[in-house]
Amino acid sequence: MFVDPLYFPSTVGTWEALGTLGGNYLVAMWATTYRVVLGMLLGIALGVSIGVLMHASKLYSAIMDPFVEVLRPVPALALIPFFILWFGLGDLGKILLIALGGFVTMVVTTYEALTHVSPTYVGAARTLGAGKLRIYRTIYLPAILPAFWSGVRVSAATSFGLGIAAEFMGAQEGLGYLILLARRTLHTEVMLLGVLGIGLLSFLLDRLIRWAGRRTTQWASSVQG
Repeated sequence: MFVDPLYFPSTVGTWEALGTLGGNYLVAMWATTYRVVLGMLLGIALGVSIGVLMHASKLYSAIMDPFVEVLRPVPALALIPFFILWFGLGDLGKILLIALGGFVTMVVTTYEALTHVSPTYVGAARTLGAGKLRIYRTIYLPAILPAFWSGVRVSAATSFGLGIAAEFMGAQEGLGYLILLARRTLHTEVMLLGVLGIGLLSFLLDRLIRWAGRRTTQWASSVQG
């Protein structure tokens, strides 16, 4: 039984489509990677910073907690029309949208991880004369690294989803844009190449994050052992 290529492209047809795209496929992959990585890093930096400040200051936590809790259940995808309206179809709006998704994940992850650090270690550091800044640098931040890297992996997956969705709504290049164009002409081979490109990039980024996590949390396995 033969399968209609319209519904599931053949391997030969997909390879031919890849040859036809040539360098345009690499350009699309780079555009998506650039937006996703930059937005993810921005969201992680902001999320961790706000999470630490919320844990360090009860006043700051009282101010930011309602904002975070209201924002957390709202799908970032629902804000795409507003981001297009505010920032246009350029990269800025897409990067900020991706950053928003990473921010929400990391601020909650960071704050919750900090609240579960054993007070015994903190008390011992204070007894030895360590100040608040030193305690955060030597006790809190190293202790939350395993949770941090878990949050980063979740943020990476979220970032790819938001990045592709933003490209669907309006872009001039990227894998999402490539899929959108192919859909209009029912060029399913190109659509499949776009999906495969997203899977490959997300897989490589996740591998990189897991490698960095293992390198920076080797002490955790030795402590558990």
